[in-house]
Amino acid sequence: MTTLTPKVGAFDSVGALTVLTLPHPQGCRTYLVADPVSKQAMAIDVHLDFVDEVAERVRSSGWSLPYVVDTHTHADHPSGSAAIAARCSSTRIAHKKAQHRGVSRHPADGDTLHLGDESVTVRHAPGHTPDHIVMIVDGGVFCGDTVLIGGVARTDFLGGDAGELFDSIHRVLDDLPDDTVLLPGHDYEGRMGTTLGEERRDNPWFKMTDRDDFARQLSANPPPRPANMDDLLRLNREGVEIPASISAADAVRLVAAGGATSVIDVRTGVEFDGENIKGSRLIPLDQVAQRVKDVLATPAPRLLLCRVGSRAEMARKSLLGFHVGGLTVVEGGLQAYRAAGGETEVGKGGISLERQVRIAAGSMAMLGVALGFLVHPSLFALSAFVGAGLVFAGVTDWCGMGLLLAKAPWNRSTAASATGPAASCAASVPASCSAGVPSACAAPAPAPKSKA
Repeated sequence: MTTLTPKVGAFDSVGALTVLTLPHPQGCRTYLVADPVSKQAMAIDVHLDFVDEVAERVRSSGWSLPYVVDTHTHADHPSGSAAIAARCSSTRIAHKKAQHRGVSRHPADGDTLHLGDESVTVRHAPGHTPDHIVMIVDGGVFCGDTVLIGGVARTDFLGGDAGELFDSIHRVLDDLPDDTVLLPGHDYEGRMGTTLGEERRDNPWFKMTDRDDFARQLSANPPPRPANMDDLLRLNREGVEIPASISAADAVRLVAAGGATSVIDVRTGVEFDGENIKGSRLIPLDQVAQRVKDVLATPAPRLLLCRVGSRAEMARKSLLGFHVGGLTVVEGGLQAYRAAGGETEVGKGGISLERQVRIAAGSMAMLGVALGFLVHPSLFALSAFVGAGLVFAGVTDWCGMGLLLAKAPWNRSTAASATGPAASCAASVPASCSAGVPSACAAPAPAPKSKA
């Protein structure tokens, strides 16, 4: 399993339902919701990195998984819905406007699903995306990206509409009591859940009663777009698997589209300092197993890069052992990337690892010959050992000497690798609040409508 430990969040149950929250380093939330009596469960917004974890939790708990739900088309991470549904023989659920390949049930607004005797009401809540749905259970709402803790979703791409989001929030939530638990699809500060009463009291967007003002401020100052958004949308809609490798030309295209933050450079620090892709993340091969969380924090598809491709493939195989998904090797490495027209930054670097191996191997071979003549013939074995090691490295593409040299102090980076601006699905703080104008942020929240 991954080194992340999925955990029960602030709310380990909602009504009669058990809730398991799986927080991802990118701020995404995956939920497993189960009826403890019937042992039927529903998975909501499964991240690709959590497919194995969800499957194991379902198996070890003795649950069945009749439903796998995507609340909307995700633009910031790859969905694991298709994979987990296939593994657990589940019905995939999404709104008909999502147009996801392989979805067999498209609930309409107000439709009901059942986990044993417990009801789950599906509400269409467009705004963040036209296909957005939320799941209402007794005492709680799995609200996807509609409402976030202290905020709301952005609406500046994927057919989003700020006015529709305002309407959806009030149409779906106004009749619910203050103690209703809200479980959002994201939180970027590590918080696990909130209540409707807390949001009515503290969330500046809830305090806005004017639809036009809400829409105007929500549309202003959008955050950066998610890296590789177009490719993620295609993957999530079509169910296409992320390939084990891509051409350098495709890597150039992805980086040019804003995906530099998805590049994980597994070379040594000194090589990275000498030349790198601006915005890429340095995680040397010898540190990959210890820095799985850093890998997971990198947006997928994750492009693994080294000088010519061999170390990147070793990193991919290592990470697969931790059940990390969304990994793809840049074929030919940095050399091919540069040859394909990709831009790099050149700094002051040292000797590449490959050259260091040649120097070390040649020196040891010469030393063996010298010692064999000057000290004892048996010491010729050192040269033979080095030669055998080079043959082995050439046949297997595994070089123990290279891995040892990578750990040397002179191969450490002297500069921190850049990660670029973080993209999020959350809207920016209302301009009136950030400007210090309290009126729009301190207006009383609309009173909840009484139930008929």
